[in-house]
Amino acid sequence: MPVIELKNSSNDESVSLMECDLCIIGSGPAGSTIARELSNTGLSITLLESGNFVRSPEADILNEVENVGRARIVDQWGVRNRIVGGTSHTWTGRCGPFDAIDFEKRSWVPASGWPLDIGQLSPYFDRSAPYLGLATGSGFSDDRFWHLAGRKQPRSRPDPTMLLPFFWQYSRDDTNPFEYMRVGRRLASRIGPNVTLVTGATVLRIDPVESGRAVRSVAFASPDGRERTLFTRNVVLCCGGIESARLLLLSNTVTPNGLGNDHDLVGRYLMDHPRGSVGTFDVSDSETLRKWIGIYKFRGNLFRSGLRLSPEVQKAEGLLNCSAWLGESVTPDDPWNALKRILRGKPQFPGDALAIAANAGLFVRGLKDYFIDRNGLPRKLNSLNLDCMCEQRPDPDSRVTLSERLDRFGRRLPRINWRIHEDEPRTMRTMAEIVARQFVQMGLPALKLAPWVRDGAGFPPAFVDVAHPTGTTRMSDDRTKGVVDAQCRVHGVEGLYVAGSSVFPTVGHCNPTQMIVALALRLADHLKAGAEKTLTPSVLAGSTTEAA
Repeated sequence: MPVIELKNSSNDESVSLMECDLCIIGSGPAGSTIARELSNTGLSITLLESGNFVRSPEADILNEVENVGRARIVDQWGVRNRIVGGTSHTWTGRCGPFDAIDFEKRSWVPASGWPLDIGQLSPYFDRSAPYLGLATGSGFSDDRFWHLAGRKQPRSRPDPTMLLPFFWQYSRDDTNPFEYMRVGRRLASRIGPNVTLVTGATVLRIDPVESGRAVRSVAFASPDGRERTLFTRNVVLCCGGIESARLLLLSNTVTPNGLGNDHDLVGRYLMDHPRGSVGTFDVSDSETLRKWIGIYKFRGNLFRSGLRLSPEVQKAEGLLNCSAWLGESVTPDDPWNALKRILRGKPQFPGDALAIAANAGLFVRGLKDYFIDRNGLPRKLNSLNLDCMCEQRPDPDSRVTLSERLDRFGRRLPRINWRIHEDEPRTMRTMAEIVARQFVQMGLPALKLAPWVRDGAGFPPAFVDVAHPTGTTRMSDDRTKGVVDAQCRVHGVEGLYVAGSSVFPTVGHCNPTQMIVALALRLADHLKAGAEKTLTPSVLAGSTTEAA
């Protein structure tokens, strides 16, 4: 794959950046997946990335925001990564598909309902596995896990009308078993010669034709501030829940309100995942609990066991979707963290050696747990919590707009007004209370409810976003209710698509990355099918959709 680094390029070297069939903006999980799927086709593709192959302060400062809503993560590096590979640099590797109910129109959740169902996405969950370093792409997030992993499921089970099992799978990078998948690490070697990766290319706007109803070109700046124009009829925005909305709003040279914004929906319905502790367990009495709802190993990947609210209780009590799992706080002298640092070549001597020696019994037991029993490692804990993460109610007033403040390229910053509603803490409090009752009935250690849960209060100030900005270019086949259609094409603008969590109409309780990649694969198939109408069979014969 050709690579052009604008910070090092002369005018002659970048002369090829004048025209292409398809421009992909952003090289994170969505953008890199689409580029790989469309490799070795007859399409000429330019992949624009604002950052470079290493993190830089010059790129980081472009993620500055103006926040006027609920407190969010201050360090934007935790939310957006301007670097080849995008947010795969900071994600926690936790994957899972959404639940069937997440796609449904729910009378108690305003603006809910996708123009897709889970059956239409299931094949793409399977195809997402090699892109995300997963042992399997589907069939692992519910009771099917036990059969898949060849394990006996626990005899003690909660009432299925109240709680259901849920399993998250942790990604594993195919070049480093101690890291989650970093999609930028070998991107250049995994993409065909028809794709040109351009780093240091910060997109300023997308310019449409005179009518505003089709894409004409993309304007982007090199690090020195020079503006360039790339002519193309097709663009896929893969910039995340904040930047994709911002770029559509900034693309106002023909349509004053921005592209795809005929109905004032771009930037609205901003959602995230409220997450935090709802209670604690006695660490000294936790071994049985940690075996029952713990971490398991299958095909080299780790799977975390947890619980989710059943569809029945969601409907009966008007709740959002919500999940819970054990949150472990390890001590500074945990021997396994010490061993990881040593294996990664970043030891802290003599402390790490002392931690392993002082906790030899735990260390030996862990070897049996991990290699023979195929469980997670027993950790030395400070505390053991029940952590929850819940869906948000879609709200048009929770949104991204444009600030009056400018970045160094003269573009208006995103102005974020993220809102929390009583539905979210009520859902999480109810989840905690149900778990507490069910655990007593099952003979498991008692859950001590957090004060805010016990008192029926709202979220503590510490409950901020978890870097899952979602919903700002929501999907609907009704152009008065969404920004993109079921194929992720922006309503009213031919050739303009959006990929990523910004198209989710609802956010579910689960981490979004596997859903992002599944939808990116589906969009890549759509783009390839469109290309087949214009490309000859001999040109298409060299195409591949196999993940390298």
